Amino acid sequence: MRLALFSLVSTLCWLAVSATEVSAAGRQAVPQDPPPPKEIQPGESRLQFYGQVRQDLIFDDSRPDAFQTPLFILPEPDGAQNLANFTMHPRLTRFGINASGPALEPLRGARVTGKFEFDFQNGGRESRAIPRFRHMYLQLTWSAASLLIGQTSDIISPLFPAVNGDTLMWNAGNLGDRRPQVRLAIQPASDRLRWSITAGAGLPGAVDGQDLDGDGVRDGEAAAVPNGQARFGLSYPLQGPRRLTVGFWGHLARQRVSSPIASRTDFGSHSIGLDYEIPIGGRGVFRGEAWTGRNLSDLRGGAGQAINRTTGEGIASKGGWVEIGGDVTAHYAIFGGYTIDSPEEDDLPSGGRKRNGAWFIVNRWNTGPFVFGIDYLYWTTDYKGSPRGTNNRANAYFIYNF
Repeated sequence: MRLALFSLVSTLCWLAVSATEVSAAGRQAVPQDPPPPKEIQPGESRLQFYGQVRQDLIFDDSRPDAFQTPLFILPEPDGAQNLANFTMHPRLTRFGINASGPALEPLRGARVTGKFEFDFQNGGRESRAIPRFRHMYLQLTWSAASLLIGQTSDIISPLFPAVNGDTLMWNAGNLGDRRPQVRLAIQPASDRLRWSITAGAGLPGAVDGQDLDGDGVRDGEAAAVPNGQARFGLSYPLQGPRRLTVGFWGHLARQRVSSPIASRTDFGSHSIGLDYEIPIGGRGVFRGEAWTGRNLSDLRGGAGQAINRTTGEGIASKGGWVEIGGDVTAHYAIFGGYTIDSPEEDDLPSGGRKRNGAWFIVNRWNTGPFVFGIDYLYWTTDYKGSPRGTNNRANAYFIYNF
């Protein structure tokens, strides 16, 4: 009996091992599916896919206006200090498509390209985030000129600090956002000194949606004129492909209301500024922006404040940011800097934000497409007639680029 049982068990084990070997041999014989292509070519067009998977972990020891998308720090009266918070989210995960087509001979051989890019920072529940499109445009390019139609970043304030990957220190020193626009750029080719001129018309009220009279019509659209922007840039080579760049830019816009605000129905908005980027050594960079203007909330200035409803005056503000850093090794980079947005206190109503900015340091480690970062910000917001808000903010993030 025992011999028969042993023979049966041995036979079953032999069959199992044989089946496993056959299965393994079969798996080795079956060709593996190739990885999905990063580029496809439907017809005469080419589509190139790109993106990143990102997870952020954020700690604040005091309360900003929004934990995931901060723009300023809330006042801290006695007893309200150090209301800490921790959050995490994958909302900055993004996906994009670069498109290119053949030369269009009827348009003097213009090359047509386009971009579609979205992330998930558009509300919804934390487990049901809603997509947000970031860029969506087509562009016609000739040898020294290009015409862009669609949504992309503002012409003014083309740089942004390395810290705070979502709100980019908007309302705290960094101007500019994204909006629908039509722009024309001219940049003659040159190996040495290069110059460029970019000018365009954008959708007013695309960022702040200002509707002072509450009639359901954005005040910028009611003015029936676009948001006009322009930039003149210069670029000069210093070290191989690295170039010193400087740009001078500004914007003009108007808003109109149907019901007077402090006896006024028309409001102007303007700014002037400069950006610069200076290579340091082989891997470092010194860069920043400086600006001044009035009624800037639609351009992410004035600490998010536009019009004093009591006086009917636009709120003047000045600010900018500065940053220095670069690659220390092939796998580690560090940046440090300061941002500031300082509205004119006399223009503000009681409780208005009169100063908003932060000191920051950015640490990033990368191994190929994988990036790990830790950012620290010491962020303060001062108020007219209210206590200051101060926050120590730590942001760790994991990114896989593809």
